[in-house]
Amino acid sequence: MSAPTATATRESLNGSWILDKTKPYSMKDYLAVMHLDELAILAHEKGEQEQDTIQTIELDDKQLTLHKFSRVNNNLCVQLRLGEELVELLKPGERVKKQVATSNGLKDFLIKSSLDTLNGLATVLDQRQLAEDGAFMQQTLSIRNEQTGETSTTTRFFLPYDGIPPHLIADKEMESTMDVTTDAADETDA
Repeated sequence: MSAPTATATRESLNGSWILDKTKPYSMKDYLAVMHLDELAILAHEKGEQEQDTIQTIELDDKQLTLHKFSRVNNNLCVQLRLGEELVELLKPGERVKKQVATSNGLKDFLIKSSLDTLNGLATVLDQRQLAEDGAFMQQTLSIRNEQTGETSTTTRFFLPYDGIPPHLIADKEMESTMDVTTDAADETDA
């Protein structure tokens, strides 16, 4: 992956962002709130250091689309209509996940999620805000374990990313494969 452009600025959250690994942060306390195994927490932290975390945001006055690419979230896409709750059933066990996104414009958004996990109900607030000068995006992640009352807040920073985001590379590779398959089928039909 190409290096982030630290001098770029943005006027909105729209576009791709890369996690700034030069700023100290840890997801350890955040993950520990849900009583995850220490080995799983260490694997998560190692993964974030070994592979870039890139997120692409598409935000307008009606919808938020968030593409997440990392070792943990490998090409995860979240689409939410602003102000409307999305309810999903997750496996195993038909666990309920609820999400709602709100925004005050193109420079911020908040996703509130609740999720039945194997270790209890978690409420998560994922707040994103563009810096005043547009040089970075701040993410504030807050989690609460509803059974124990434990909470944690983690702040991370993302820089504008000018490379092709991984989810688009995957889409282009899929299109190329489909084109080759279609071309081969056309030749067979001829």
